[in-house]
Amino acid sequence: MLTAVIRANGRAEALAATLSVLIPAVADGVIGHAVVIGAEGDAETLRLADATGASYVAARNGASWSLGVAQARGDWVLLLEAGDLPEPHWVASIERHLLIAATTPALMPLRGLAALREWGAVSLRSRRVRAGLIAPKKQLLSGRLPASPRRLAVGRERALA
Repeated sequence: MLTAVIRANGRAEALAATLSVLIPAVADGVIGHAVVIGAEGDAETLRLADATGASYVAARNGASWSLGVAQARGDWVLLLEAGDLPEPHWVASIERHLLIAATTPALMPLRGLAALREWGAVSLRSRRVRAGLIAPKKQLLSGRLPASPRRLAVGRERALA
């Protein structure tokens, strides 16, 4: 089972959109837990996390992923920014990846104009921890992946940016 870790960055509408896309994966048993990383004193983000049953981690601005990943209950983690909306059939794509490449990190690439910077980093074989990654918790806590991620056929859009 995956834990979804979402960086809210103070955008309540974007966070609500991302959380709503995760609901079918929770119903299917693919996502067992969610952690929202929000700014200290962000009452709206805390309220949204609480309403959806997600854990909430308060962080100073520019928080790293490690705060949320440390709270993950599962061995595998999906990292998302508030506003990330995985494309249809993303659950099946992730399940297939986990069955075939049990220790290899994967990336749900961004689509559209926002994808340019990410595409460049992935093309240069960057092993930096970033949104869209599906990886073992231990790898993410190290702050750097042991290998560049495999790109999944299914991607994600960034809504409400």
